[in-house]
Amino acid sequence: MPDFKRRLKRLRKQNNLTQQEVGDKIQVSKVAVSGYENGVRTPEISTLKKIADLFNTSIDYLVGYSDIPEKSSDYINPTVTHSVSDTGILEGRYKIIIDDEEVDEELIEEAIDYIRAKRIMRDKRTGRDH
Repeated sequence: MPDFKRRLKRLRKQNNLTQQEVGDKIQVSKVAVSGYENGVRTPEISTLKKIADLFNTSIDYLVGYSDIPEKSSDYINPTVTHSVSDTGILEGRYKIIIDDEEVDEELIEEAIDYIRAKRIMRDKRTGRDH
């Protein structure tokens, strides 16, 4: 679980917790937490659940199956098509996370403009009208 060790350490530091404090909260030793963060130990499922609860995240995020760190009932199902307007994203309705980092509003606007320009260029090349 290469993502797990990195994400656990980041979450612990973001919450200003020591390894001892995390261990106390999830009922394991400081040595166990250190082992998780260094990739030499793997937590049991019950411990993984406690870690997810402690940091209000999902197990999927902890182990790298998801890049969405927050637990959310608004999770976007990847098998469902969503029509997302730039205003929907910019109003904070959705977050875009790439490489574990939230994309800021300015970069989203630039990406939307880039996509629109690429479409115009493609359409001119193929003779399609908008």
